[in-house]
Amino acid sequence: MRFSHVLSTALLAATSYAADESSSPNASGAAAEDPIPVGALWTAKWDTVALQPYTQHCLNRNTYNAQIYKLSELYPDLEKFAPQLKIFYNKQHYAGSWSGIDEHGNKRDLMRMSLSDMPYKVREWLKRETKQKHFSVQEDNVFFAPGAIYPILPLWVDEPEDADLECENVFDDLENYSNEPKDGKVLGKVTHSAGGKNEVKFTVEALVVKKKGKAPTRKENDEL
Repeated sequence: MRFSHVLSTALLAATSYAADESSSPNASGAAAEDPIPVGALWTAKWDTVALQPYTQHCLNRNTYNAQIYKLSELYPDLEKFAPQLKIFYNKQHYAGSWSGIDEHGNKRDLMRMSLSDMPYKVREWLKRETKQKHFSVQEDNVFFAPGAIYPILPLWVDEPEDADLECENVFDDLENYSNEPKDGKVLGKVTHSAGGKNEVKFTVEALVVKKKGKAPTRKENDEL
C-alpha cells in the first residue's frame, strides 16, 4: 500500500507543473499573482459578432481523439510514465484547461495521444522545438494539458482540400496567428466532447480573416 501511495504522490507531482512555487513560503496565495496559463493567453478572443467586419477564408477543421485524466485519476494508468513526467514538468507552469484557465490541484487535466496520431505539422514542430515544455514525448506517447493546443493551434489544422493558392500553406506560419480578429490573420478555436471513461474528442478550427472594404457612400452609389 505504501508503494502505491508513493507512486500516486509522484504522479501528482509530475503534473503539478509549478505547484512548488505556489506553495512556497514566499507565495502570497493570492489568485491575482498566479501566472497566466499560456492557454489563457491564446484562447479565442472573438465571436461571430466580432467577425462581422471581416470576410472569412480558408476555413477548415480537424477532429482528434485522445485520452484525458484528472490528476486524481492518474494512478495506476500512467504509472510507467511517472518518472519522466516528473522530470519534464518539474517547476513548469500548467498550460491551462480547455478554456485556458488553471483549475489547480487534482482538477487539472492531462491529455495523452499517440505521436503517430498527431498531425504532421505538430510532429515536425516538436522535433524543431527541442526546448518546449508543454508536450512530454515518451516514445509514441505525448502528454499535454488542453491549453497547450492554443499557442500552436494552426498547426493542428490542414489546409482545405479544395484550397486555391490563397490558402496554400496558410496555417503553417505561427507568426500570422492571432487570438483576436486582425486583417489577414489566422484565427482558431477548439471545441471538445467527452466520450467513454478517460476519452475525449476535440476539434480544432482555423480560418483567415480579411477586413471588408468600405461600403460606398450614397453619393458614390448615385455616381455609379
